Amino acid sequence: MPVAKKALILFAKVPKPGQAKTRLLPDLSPEQASQVYRAFILDTLSSTALLKGVKRILACDSTRRGPFFKGLAERFGLILIDQVGNDLGSRMRNAIAEAYRLGFNPAVIIGMDLPTLPADYIQEAFRQLKKRSQGPSVVLGPSTDGGYYLVGCSGSVPPIFDGITWGTERVLEQTLARIAGNHLNATLLPFWYDVDTLQDLRFLARHLNYLERKAGKPVAPETARVLKTLKLDGS
Repeated sequence: MPVAKKALILFAKVPKPGQAKTRLLPDLSPEQASQVYRAFILDTLSSTALLKGVKRILACDSTRRGPFFKGLAERFGLILIDQVGNDLGSRMRNAIAEAYRLGFNPAVIIGMDLPTLPADYIQEAFRQLKKRSQGPSVVLGPSTDGGYYLVGCSGSVPPIFDGITWGTERVLEQTLARIAGNHLNATLLPFWYDVDTLQDLRFLARHLNYLERKAGKPVAPETARVLKTLKLDGS
């Protein structure tokens, strides 16, 4: 039997002023918020390019035929699909189903709000899914805001995306209840954080400074460059 191909699905929006990272408004201007999000996208695509044996699928919030997404696909070797659905849950469920249709299984989803997420966490998600190859399996990366920064599955698409109050601190709790209620195999990764608010952005700036000192080289360089142009300390 051929080895199943692994897919990393990256959910992305066009970084258009007024539509990207809107929770950073009005602390940042629409143009600044879109610059931050564009940097997140570029750094995430650069860091995930190092993953071994993983095909990346970019799930686009608007038409994948637009110049921004087409340019990313050519530059980073991505498959483009459209996000389809009325809420986040249905969009994720449909993206996983599309990855399966394209011949990929397992599939892992992350967003573009995680410029410092260690690639090892993504690799660990795939390792856990491989270990639990008998029957449908789920892996979640809990985030500090009560949601999750990563979801992955193998086997059939799990029934964990319905009945969730998206955008609230109850997302992880409700998802774990769905997992338990459907008797699914599940693994939790370490906690991490995504970046939505000005407070998150200030923490990210401090974290990037620490990571750069530790690594001796820039980490998430596009994001670091943009953050240096912003007055995050209020001065």
